[in-house]
Amino acid sequence: MKNLILSFLIFFFAGLAVLVFNMGNPQKVSAVSTQTYFARVMADNVYLYRNAIDNNDYSNIYFELPRTFFVELVDEYDSNFYVARYLDIDGYVKKDCVTAIEGTPEMPFLTTVCFRVYSEQSQDMRKLPTGAGGAEYQEYFLPQDNLNITYIGKILGEPLINKRSNVWYYCKFMDSTAHYGYVYGEFCDDGEGNELIIPTNKEEVIYIANPSFAKTEEPSTSLPVESKTTWIVIAILSVPALIFILMFLKGGKVLKKDKKLPNKEVKDY
Repeated sequence: MKNLILSFLIFFFAGLAVLVFNMGNPQKVSAVSTQTYFARVMADNVYLYRNAIDNNDYSNIYFELPRTFFVELVDEYDSNFYVARYLDIDGYVKKDCVTAIEGTPEMPFLTTVCFRVYSEQSQDMRKLPTGAGGAEYQEYFLPQDNLNITYIGKILGEPLINKRSNVWYYCKFMDSTAHYGYVYGEFCDDGEGNELIIPTNKEEVIYIANPSFAKTEEPSTSLPVESKTTWIVIAILSVPALIFILMFLKGGKVLKKDKKLPNKEVKDY
């Protein structure tokens, strides 16, 4: 019995050592891009997409990117799209519509155009460029005659008024927090009754033909599922091992105690 217990303990702790060694190897996650680029918007009708699909419906477009300004290329998505960022808005841009550059431009994004709404029909900032959906799609209710609305881009949506313009502005409004959404452009101006004028960025840059996105692999910061399962198995196996150890120690003490007992002689009377 004693030899059987010793054999079990040897095999158990040998297996435990192998499991712990395997768990010590770091788990890898998918490659992460560490190199980003800025790219110039080379033409009109270049969009920041919500999804990397060739669908120009307004439900799949954030807005039209301002021509001659820049968008940040975060990674390569596929043969047609880059993962992109404009200001703090993440999306996708078509590869054949932008050209990467070296370094960081002095003025990558258009942030200098502000406007006001002068009619209640444009006060409703919407989540999509449409009046449909009622209150469910309302983002914020803008004040009239306030020039603290920053233009980001434009998009063709659904006209609020029949046979009128279908141009909406994607914009940002700051009060205690930042609000982003779409404002119907029919009743917006520069504060003096003029239409919005979008400037041109004439900054000279050096273009790159084929940007390369460096990749790195980062070790996982959390315990993998396989490791968690292994620890559960170890815990389950440890219970009988502890029982065998206690039995072994207890058995040893009994044997030692029995050896100390004096031999008694039996006398015949």
